[in-house]
Amino acid sequence: MNPISAFFTEHLIFVFFFYGLAFFVLGLALSFASRQTSEFRFVQAIKPLAVFGLLHGIHEWVEMFQMIAPQTGSDLSLPWINGIRLVLLAVSFLTLLVFGIVLLSPKGTPAPHKYAPVAMMVGVWAGAVWLVGAMLNPPIAELITLADVLARYLFGIPGALVGTWALMVQQKTFRERAMPQFGRDLVWCAAALFLYGVIGQVFVHPTPLVPSTIFNSQIFLQWFGVPVQLFRGALAIFFTFFMLRALRAFELENQQRLERANQAKLDAQAAALAAERRISHETERLNEELQMAVHELTLLLDLARLLVEPMDLRERLQLVAERIVQSIKYANAALIILRHSQDASPYVAVARGFAADPPDPRYEPAEELGHKCIASNLALCRHMDGAVIEFTLEDALQKQDCRKQQSATMMIALPLVAQNKNIGCVVLAAPVGRERLITVDEFALMIGIGQQVGLSIENARLYQDVQKREKTLADLLHQVVGAQEAERRRIARELHDATGQSLTAISLGLRGIEALLANDLPVSARQIRDLQTFGTEAIGELRRIIADLRPSQLDDLGLVAALRWYVSAFEKRRGITCEFVIDGDPGRLSSEYETVLFRIVQEAFTNVAKHSGASKVTVSLDTYPHNIILNIEDNGKGFDAKAMLSGENEYAGWGLMGIRERVLLLGGNYNIESSPGHGTEISICVPLTTEDQSVENKITAG
Repeated sequence: MNPISAFFTEHLIFVFFFYGLAFFVLGLALSFASRQTSEFRFVQAIKPLAVFGLLHGIHEWVEMFQMIAPQTGSDLSLPWINGIRLVLLAVSFLTLLVFGIVLLSPKGTPAPHKYAPVAMMVGVWAGAVWLVGAMLNPPIAELITLADVLARYLFGIPGALVGTWALMVQQKTFRERAMPQFGRDLVWCAAALFLYGVIGQVFVHPTPLVPSTIFNSQIFLQWFGVPVQLFRGALAIFFTFFMLRALRAFELENQQRLERANQAKLDAQAAALAAERRISHETERLNEELQMAVHELTLLLDLARLLVEPMDLRERLQLVAERIVQSIKYANAALIILRHSQDASPYVAVARGFAADPPDPRYEPAEELGHKCIASNLALCRHMDGAVIEFTLEDALQKQDCRKQQSATMMIALPLVAQNKNIGCVVLAAPVGRERLITVDEFALMIGIGQQVGLSIENARLYQDVQKREKTLADLLHQVVGAQEAERRRIARELHDATGQSLTAISLGLRGIEALLANDLPVSARQIRDLQTFGTEAIGELRRIIADLRPSQLDDLGLVAALRWYVSAFEKRRGITCEFVIDGDPGRLSSEYETVLFRIVQEAFTNVAKHSGASKVTVSLDTYPHNIILNIEDNGKGFDAKAMLSGENEYAGWGLMGIRERVLLLGGNYNIESSPGHGTEISICVPLTTEDQSVENKITAG
């Protein structure tokens, strides 16, 4: 034996001490590292590796104390102590195997699947120990030695190989996380563990078991000149050194996590400052928008208030134009152009801000632009370079083609819309020589005016029409009452002049007969015949008057029979050719419907008799599933229907207005076409409903 071999053999106790110390320190370090919070799976797997280091270190120290015991007079070679040492060795190698299995198993693998190989190997080891004991029947001390060798073969070598594989896999994870230095440390750990498990656990105590008969600790000492425990201890120190270096990855990870947290905090603070600045800017912008919205709303409310003031519409529009010019800094002149309600032709309702003497050069271009705006139903803007741009109010704020034009804007025309109909436009003109681009706020305000003022103007016009209509209805009521009184006077006069005289003559004749009966019978017979004639004439006159007031045919036979009788009687009485044409059979309508339609025809024939000078009148009644169309046409001298129905002549056309009111009571519509020298045609369409129309309390049938 050479001196080196002799030295280490004599001081083998120290080898065991440092051998056990290396593993014990490894176990302590790994125990503390396992408490770290980390994203690496390695921190979860090192718990069994820490147990391996602690148990294996204790195992080596137990063996060290067994070597020291003879020098102190103690005996630690008792079977139960050797049994404890064997259990420490076997369990330590099993935890090494568990370390590799945990690190290599996919995340979420059930525990039974992970630890089934460990349980199987424990069973194989126990069976092998039992089999060897049964076959060789050795003393207990030798059986423990045989079990030690089997534990190193069945637990130590596989555990070291699986642990080596797991460390090589983990070092790739470190490299992927930009920690290559720690990956290299794990490679050195894997190399040390491989040598420790494959070589260090092959050379065991000499036993009858193969291959310990060939590869054992004595052969190792002969081949390499040092005890195998020194080789194992050196590898343990080497493994512990590089494992402790690799554990610094958790410190770096914590440092990176802290840096990320600090950076996230700084980013959050920067984001908060940026958000605060954005909020401040947004608040300023919203305040500006709010001020503009308040200004716009105030203007629109003022315009709406002005348009419902109790004054003439033209005066109201003057105030509206003045308010618009005052509120929009861009413009100093405005035109309001409206459509006539009769023929929809445009006319300048109001001009504000245009000089009269000398004539303002902007007036004619503004009026022309307004007419184009009404014709196209689009907003228009004219620029200094002569360009005219069209756009819709709906797309104006998004596209803003007019405002983005490079040339200054001279004037802008905005359509006035109410109930989806174009009722006119408003034209705004910039001062001459001070034309400029329109700001966003001014443009938005103009668009708001174009979208809202039209409805206000239409409401004002409707209000004016309602007032005029109420006045017309009041006048019509006056005429109806007058007509009723005139009709009563006529009936009284007719009864007094015609029927009354006839009945008076009959009364006087009867007195004469009374006197004559006593003296002259032939004269009495002639007198009776005269009285009969007077009575017949009186009855006929009464029937005619009653028929004019309320024909019995209307109540007994319906509308068609009443109209046929009335047209025939009118022809006989007036000497005017009359024709009655019917298409379809309306059957019996409600009493109110029949009365109103009959009175319409009666009113029309009265107008024919009084005013038209016609020689022919045609009445047609067409019945459809949902409405009735009544048409009355004559070939008389005609009249100006537009002027008659416009209300300009305060008491003109009361008969036509009566017809109109009766038609409206039935929810229908009418059309009167007439011109001087071309006769008159009245067309009426009223709807048919399944329910009776309760209009009897709204009309005067007589």
